[in-house]
Amino acid sequence: MDTQNIGRIAIIIITIIFSALFSSCETAFSSVNKIRLKNYAAQGNKRAAKALKIANAFEDALTTVLVGNNIVNITMASVATVLFTSLLGSKGVGISTVVITVLVLIFGEVLPKSYAKENAEKLSLLFAAPLSALIFIFKPIVLFFNLLASVLKSDKTEPTVTEDELKYIIDEIEEQGVLEEQESDLVKSALEFDEITVNEILIPRIKVVGVEKNASIEEIKNLFIEEMYSRIPVYEKSLDNIIGMITNKRFFKMLSQGGDDISEIIQDVAHFSDLKLISEALRDMQRLKTHLAVVLDQYGGTKGIITLEDIIEELVGEIYDENDEIVPHLIKISDNEFEVTGDLSISDMLEEIGLDENLIESTYTSVGGWVTELLEHIPENNETAQYGNFFITVLKVKEQSVEKLNIRISSSEAEK
Repeated sequence: MDTQNIGRIAIIIITIIFSALFSSCETAFSSVNKIRLKNYAAQGNKRAAKALKIANAFEDALTTVLVGNNIVNITMASVATVLFTSLLGSKGVGISTVVITVLVLIFGEVLPKSYAKENAEKLSLLFAAPLSALIFIFKPIVLFFNLLASVLKSDKTEPTVTEDELKYIIDEIEEQGVLEEQESDLVKSALEFDEITVNEILIPRIKVVGVEKNASIEEIKNLFIEEMYSRIPVYEKSLDNIIGMITNKRFFKMLSQGGDDISEIIQDVAHFSDLKLISEALRDMQRLKTHLAVVLDQYGGTKGIITLEDIIEELVGEIYDENDEIVPHLIKISDNEFEVTGDLSISDMLEEIGLDENLIESTYTSVGGWVTELLEHIPENNETAQYGNFFITVLKVKEQSVEKLNIRISSSEAEK
């Protein structure tokens, strides 16, 4: 074999190596963990800072890699054609095509990309400096292709990850053991936090325990002792005019000092529309330094109240203190029969049962409200209703409010 063909073989080997490097570089930067790079960069790792910069502007890096990869692959194919033609004559063209295709596929694509996928962090740190230099060298070409892409690209920008996809990722991470179930639930609750209105978590007016401003000290003391609440709303004439709240701590301190006028210890409360998001309500309550807020209906009347604890429970789950009576909201009687409290939200009930949260459509958020809507009147004890495959029996009604129900689901729906 003459020296020219030896030189051509050397060029083919070198271009295959470069093809492998470009391919692994592309995969490494497209799959590297940016959060980890950010942490390394914050600790002073200069290579990580460069790698993070490339990963954040991946379009420029991708254009550079693709241009470089095409240059080496075209060079490889051209040199291989000349080599095989000189060795085999006219048959060399077809043979060179087959050989180069196999070589590029195995050594220029599959193997380097598979390796880079498993070692993205290590390779991105290794390639950061040389790729930065190449991006600078190819800058005019990169700008041209980016301009061309912007002309062809739609103006509508889609999110890189949707909320549902993010929840799926969290479930996958939990299955891998990176997150505990409690941590996973906390993250998912945080994602849903911005979608919940105060209307969905309020304590309804019918269950609000308040005190009239002119009530006697003895009445208020008995109310605190009997109900064991840490704070009670104060109203004038009716609950539609809640003017503030008093805390048990301030009330009993006032009593110990011989005081008898609660107007001195009444604290302001916030007033919110029932459409206000709990994320906004939380910020406002923190700003106003209040633990209780009144929720108003469209006519300005009191629809219910919410507390800071109610909002925080949407993130971390139920919070119980030593005075709380722990009553389960849902008791499983069998695989398709459940005992449910009326104040349980429809979405929570369906989630606990394991059914699609959109299975029940209602203008109400609670199970009790949903059943009242179905019957079109205030339910009575032992009254029944049906909604699709849901068979409902009202077990307990108190003060026009549904407190407990039995729900049986047909086997076809329960198996879904």
